[in-house]
Amino acid sequence: MTPRCALGVDVGGTKIAAALVDLATGKALASRTLATAAQEGGPAVIGRVARVLQDLQTEARRLGLMPVGIGMGLPELVTRDGRVASAWNFDWQGIDLAADLGLDLPLVLDSDVRCGALGEQRFGAGRNHATFSYVSIGTGISAIQCIDGQIHRGANGFAIHFGSGDLVTVGRDGPQAFNLEAFASGAGLSAVYAARTGIAGVTAREMIEGSAGAAGLELMDQSTTAMASFLGQMINMIDPEALIIGGGLGASASYMAQMRAKIPGYIWAETCRALPILSCQLGAMAGMIGAACLLEQSHAG
Repeated sequence: MTPRCALGVDVGGTKIAAALVDLATGKALASRTLATAAQEGGPAVIGRVARVLQDLQTEARRLGLMPVGIGMGLPELVTRDGRVASAWNFDWQGIDLAADLGLDLPLVLDSDVRCGALGEQRFGAGRNHATFSYVSIGTGISAIQCIDGQIHRGANGFAIHFGSGDLVTVGRDGPQAFNLEAFASGAGLSAVYAARTGIAGVTAREMIEGSAGAAGLELMDQSTTAMASFLGQMINMIDPEALIIGGGLGASASYMAQMRAKIPGYIWAETCRALPILSCQLGAMAGMIGAACLLEQSHAG
């Protein structure tokens, strides 16, 4: 029997990753990657996405498959009706993407972190949990809640923020602002490390693996403590069955060990401190697989 399949695209700030996905199993039947080159502007990125999709559609024909459509995750805000509503990485606001891509297939858009959560819900670490929190910790930090089997979108479709805005405390010296993403994301860690040491270009991966020296280990310890406190408070508010961590840092066993050790100390209810803290099972494929699953959501009504 010919599998029902779709094209899933994860358009990142640095890389476009796409796959031809079997919608019944979540298996990637073929995949392609290409640099985003976001600095060249939105139209140029569209051209690269179109090239990847055309290549995958050719591969689908070779395999005797007919994709039912294209699901695409973006590192931007996407409204509930599928319109791009921000331009942090490249500007696709007001563009008819389906027409510009030049492919005669239905197109469904969503934010990339929601695609990752959907992939994990269908085929990964979220399969056995009706209510879970999914957090992507990579270049940036985003979060999604799955509540009673439904991925929460929010009133406008923007329920993805986590630590991107300042929190303010007030002491004797007046207001003090702290921004988690600027301190504990991959990009934030590199920037803070450079400010402290004068050494640019050191990655969060190098810090967590210990190859950035004592300064890197100290910063990683501080950042995981800050992250654990935020995640603990999110757990206190949402009361999920499990926490799933994805993104580049979530793929690190050392990082996850620190999260599992630190988060319970910030969970208020003692009975909830044994909450499963899980790594994203689909890894780098989560966004592509989840993007393809957007077509199943659309198909289901």
